[in-house]
Amino acid sequence: MPTQRSARRPDAGNSSSGRLKPYLGTWDVRRRIIDRLNHSLVTFEGQAFVTPVQFEEHGDTHSDHATLRSSRAYRLDDAVEDLVVRFPDLAEFIRIGDGASQHVVHHCGPDLYRGRFFFRGPDAWAEMWHVRGPRKHYLSLAHYRRA
Repeated sequence: MPTQRSARRPDAGNSSSGRLKPYLGTWDVRRRIIDRLNHSLVTFEGQAFVTPVQFEEHGDTHSDHATLRSSRAYRLDDAVEDLVVRFPDLAEFIRIGDGASQHVVHHCGPDLYRGRFFFRGPDAWAEMWHVRGPRKHYLSLAHYRRA
């Protein structure tokens, strides 16, 4: 997985066991998803919880038609070079390095996920995803602030 290390995260250079330390805890999350296929806007508001081994998110997803309770979870493996983000079945999703601004790519069958991560300091970070496939085409932008 390609990553860009154009700038250093505040914790860069720490051993793998300390890489996650500044991000552990509870985060408020706000996400906007622009669905280009269906010409709609979807929003998510909730909280994320980061532990040394897991990233978990819970909240409400709002669309023009409904509000649904939503959640997602990933396993975290703090490897020597990168933080490996895995699906619950332990398949690899992406790798996050030490850059304050990073590019990541994930192929899921015919779908292509191109992401950017922006680590703004110990109390805020953001992620952006461009997703395109035969049945999906959207842009997602999420902001995380320490709760």
